[in-house]
Amino acid sequence: MTTRTITVIGFAAVITALAVLEILGRRPRSRIPTLGEWLGYVMRPKTGRALILLGWLWLGWHYFARLPGPAATSRTGALASAA
Repeated sequence: MTTRTITVIGFAAVITALAVLEILGRRPRSRIPTLGEWLGYVMRPKTGRALILLGWLWLGWHYFARLPGPAATSRTGALASAA
């Protein structure tokens, strides 16, 4: 099993857990907070807002800054060598 497969399985597990918790939180008289309620609680203090912002920045950097641009690929889709 490659590390990519393990990473994909891990992200799928986290997303599934969040979906299950959201569904459980929306039941009548549930004590489990929904994602919106949880984020509202976390973002009340300035520190929480800063942490959420840093989390979004980290996520964006890791997902979007590493993508090769159109100039970095050839017609076949392979990365061009920088010889």
